Amino acid sequence: MLRDTHVHGNSFTFPLLFKACASLNSLHDGRKLHAHVLQLGFQPDIFVQTSLLDMYSKCSDLASARNVFDEMVMRNVVCWNTMISAYCRCFRVMEAMNLLKEMWVIGFELNASTFVSVIAACTNLRLGLSMHCCVFKLGLLHCEIPLANSVVNMYVKFGLIDDARSIFDTVDERSILSWTTIIGGYVSVGNVGEAFNLFNRMRQMGCVSQDMVLFVKIISGCVKSGNLLLASSVHSLVLKSGFHGEASIDNSVLNMYSKCGDIVSARQVFEMVDEKCIFLWTSMIAANTQHGYPAEALDLFKSLLRTDLKPNEATIASILSACADLGSLSIGNEIEHYVKLNGLASNQQVQTSLIHMYCKCGRIDRAEEVFAGVLHKDLAVWSSMINGYAIHGMGNEALKLFHRMQITKPCSLDHVVFTSILLACSHSGLLEDGLKYFKSMKDDYRIEPGIEHYTCLVDLLGRAGHFDLALKTIQEMPLQVQAQVWAPLLSSCRKHRNIELGEYVAKKLLDLNPGNTSSYVLMANIYTSAGKWKEAAKTRSMMRNKGLVKEPGWSQIEINGSVHVFMAGDRSHHRSASIYEKLNELNTKLKEAGYVAETDMVVHDLENEEKEESMKVHSERLAVAWGLIGTEPGTTLTIIKNLQTCGDCHSFLKFTSKVTGRHLIVRDGQRFHHFQLGSCSCKDFW
Repeated sequence: MLRDTHVHGNSFTFPLLFKACASLNSLHDGRKLHAHVLQLGFQPDIFVQTSLLDMYSKCSDLASARNVFDEMVMRNVVCWNTMISAYCRCFRVMEAMNLLKEMWVIGFELNASTFVSVIAACTNLRLGLSMHCCVFKLGLLHCEIPLANSVVNMYVKFGLIDDARSIFDTVDERSILSWTTIIGGYVSVGNVGEAFNLFNRMRQMGCVSQDMVLFVKIISGCVKSGNLLLASSVHSLVLKSGFHGEASIDNSVLNMYSKCGDIVSARQVFEMVDEKCIFLWTSMIAANTQHGYPAEALDLFKSLLRTDLKPNEATIASILSACADLGSLSIGNEIEHYVKLNGLASNQQVQTSLIHMYCKCGRIDRAEEVFAGVLHKDLAVWSSMINGYAIHGMGNEALKLFHRMQITKPCSLDHVVFTSILLACSHSGLLEDGLKYFKSMKDDYRIEPGIEHYTCLVDLLGRAGHFDLALKTIQEMPLQVQAQVWAPLLSSCRKHRNIELGEYVAKKLLDLNPGNTSSYVLMANIYTSAGKWKEAAKTRSMMRNKGLVKEPGWSQIEINGSVHVFMAGDRSHHRSASIYEKLNELNTKLKEAGYVAETDMVVHDLENEEKEESMKVHSERLAVAWGLIGTEPGTTLTIIKNLQTCGDCHSFLKFTSKVTGRHLIVRDGQRFHHFQLGSCSCKDFW
């Protein structure tokens, strides 16, 4: 419009136009304007040239910015600062430092603006300390708020919170950014108490108004502390401050409640928001999945699909995790179809989640197909497939893939992949390999073992019957870890019927956690297997007297997209009569094939015949019977069970696969079992 009127801009017009180009990130318009400025002869105008330099800098065209700087007829401090800032913005700190030194040698007076961008871009502490010394000697630190904030933030970035605090305490004036930086620093190092002390002090002083960034930091503190009362108080303050309805705040508050274990309040926050963004939907779906409500997560996902919003890769990853927990292969297949239709099939986060979902739904073959289709595999993709082999008891396949990963894509390994490797060794009885990889993790990769690694190690030793070594290993562990690794050893005592050690381990567990029902149940089962009925009854009586209730066992099977759940002795199914008829028919065939009930783990002092009858109605048997009724001959049956399968049901499933010719896939509370032609993939090591 200005050109059409034949009126030329001046030294005030063009800086504003260049600023607009920078704000819009419009390099094309900026270059056109640059050409126009050259035609009009504004090369000697320092204000126009500086604004041109700044435009190129903010549009990430560093070469053009440097050309403008080099061709400037005259330069002032602002020009130098702008060029230094341009280098820092592109993370070329050494070039910025060289320019700063050159500016100093020429004789320009360095000011706060000169140092702000350099300190913010410092990539190592040594450089940051030297910059701090410079600004201190020049007397700039305590009179310039942006510079002081930059120094405080530099120390926070390097985890030196005490040094950051000393600067913060000595400055004369503080902005909201000052408070936000130091509070965020305390949150990042885990000192949430001091973060809230400062927050309360700031509010009492009333010197600055709170903003969204500060609240996000405070909410992060609540997440780290896991303190629900504190979280509720912060939420109340958010509402009073008028930040409800801001997408980032609503999402943060929802996640805060979820991390503090209050899924109900998280859902209330979700429902209060009128215009929900995809991030809020994703957070709510993820919260339900993480808290063990995968069915609710799926309902939310279906509701999301009815809106105008489109799920992103994080949404898909969360819902695939819900499918994995449910073991719902049909819904998982539908989501993969949706992924392909919406162009997300090549996203690595989605591919990793698909591998995990198919592994948890029993389809290791489909997981392998997805894995093979990933072009550029990162550590998460490899780990997911290795973990899939581990939970399916395919230890040798897991180790082969691990070796292939090391050859194909050498990368820094993490604690997750070693957890999967140790789990694979544990489930497959690969004792020497497990010990080797545990040692390698510590010595070769400098990864400090966590609870999950120690748990796998004790489980590995216990399953193999190396109780002395398992005990020695536990005693050499850090004290804070010991409390959580006795449980797998007690489970091994049950497997090997080691009553004496079982009693010792159970006492340790009950001293540490008297409210844990599984310890009582395992010990009672150990006594039962040895025929010590009085001791077993006494253990169960102790559990009842403490008001503890054993988690009820259940099994589910999905047929034609419909999930059917059974409890032991369940007769609530609408085809219950047919199910029991099919089960009786099956039991007759199994006996003819040589099946003999293993009655030693039945928890009551009954005659053998009565024990057999009590085991005939275990939940997985009812699920199998319904699967045989509801599917065509030859169809693979996949059963999900919440508890570990008992020895007799394991034998029942082997014989069932033989007499029916079916492939039975069972995911119990520990691992997967693939029953085919009378054998199990676990080779009876479970």
